[in-house]
Amino acid sequence: MIKIIKFTVLVVVLISCQSNQNKVVSKGEKYVVSNNLLQFFINYAWNDSIGTFYSEIDNEGKIVSDKVYTVASSRLIYGLAYASQTNQDYLEKATRTFQFQKNHLIGTNKQGYYSLSFAKEPTPTSFDVWQQAYGLCGVSELYRITKNIDLLPTIHDLHKGFIRKFRDPNHKGFWGEFKNGQGVTGSKSLQSLLYPLTAYMINLWNADTVHKTNYEHQLAENIALLYQHAWNEETSWANVKFNDDWTVQKTEENKCAFTVTPGHNFQLAALLLRTASFDFISKENKTKYEALGKHIIDITLQKKIFHLNDISNGFYSEVNPNTNKIIDTRKTWWQHAEAIIALSLYKEKYTREQEDLEEFFYTTFTDRIVGGEYFYVTENDKPITTELKGSIGKSTYHTIEMLRFIEHK
Repeated sequence: MIKIIKFTVLVVVLISCQSNQNKVVSKGEKYVVSNNLLQFFINYAWNDSIGTFYSEIDNEGKIVSDKVYTVASSRLIYGLAYASQTNQDYLEKATRTFQFQKNHLIGTNKQGYYSLSFAKEPTPTSFDVWQQAYGLCGVSELYRITKNIDLLPTIHDLHKGFIRKFRDPNHKGFWGEFKNGQGVTGSKSLQSLLYPLTAYMINLWNADTVHKTNYEHQLAENIALLYQHAWNEETSWANVKFNDDWTVQKTEENKCAFTVTPGHNFQLAALLLRTASFDFISKENKTKYEALGKHIIDITLQKKIFHLNDISNGFYSEVNPNTNKIIDTRKTWWQHAEAIIALSLYKEKYTREQEDLEEFFYTTFTDRIVGGEYFYVTENDKPITTELKGSIGKSTYHTIEMLRFIEHK
């Protein structure tokens, strides 16, 4: 009889879990998604003896390696620091993870301070803009939340080292890679202009008010370059790869020499709309930037990127900009987060579309049984579990950032 009762309870629990997995998350339950994500890493990736998180975690919570990557760690600091506004328990782990980063993931050379890719990495000879920018992501948010001035020396050292390595004094903006003491030709990209701003520089400008003029020139410069070069009206897609003078990389047939993602369209639009709050940009430029940001969203929502032509089904991951042919029908978590951010900045025009996309995001990418979230799902929304839930760059950033924009905190 006892065995029958136990079996019945187990079945009820499993059914409940499955039901919860498919449950529609209401607007008031967004932090269920946030806490689910953060607790996944706390439960499975945290090592209290070293005071940080392992980075590579599979879909069942198993630690795949003992690697501690800068980007994954920094993005965890961002998520924990932001969420500490409603749960102070997160702040202690954010602080300890930063201390590990400071002690084990930062080096210095002739150009100044830099982030290692991972703990115990041999002295690097090349640096990519993605890892260096996101090395500042977490500590900038930790400072915004705590206003602990002891964080500023590390922030300022890393920022100065970043500018010295990546800024191109001739054509402006940033190189995508720095190697052997110079920017690498052919490495300029949408990401090398965009990511430093969205990863840390705008957040730092908002938080480090005493030194905000240190960031304004670079912010204004990159945004002007993005406005001038990043949008391709002919293809209605963001330009992704550039030559050293910021002309677009093209094939011999004068076609775009790259593929595109809808997520980058939304990410570019969101940045342009965010300039409305930048007091160092002229009113005239703000008007131009806002108009282009809205234009990009309008056009992207009209594209045939949505499964069954319905935004509530999410959108595909990759497109050929020359033909508009879908070349990857998987759906990616970060791209949907960026789309929701962009729609939230459009001042109520796409409220229904935003709500549809939020519901899709919460119910599709969030794993409420094991915890965490899926990187990809298939065209028909089946989770792709071969992609790790925790990796070199995946932890908590994009989802927590999305929630931050929605909640306006």
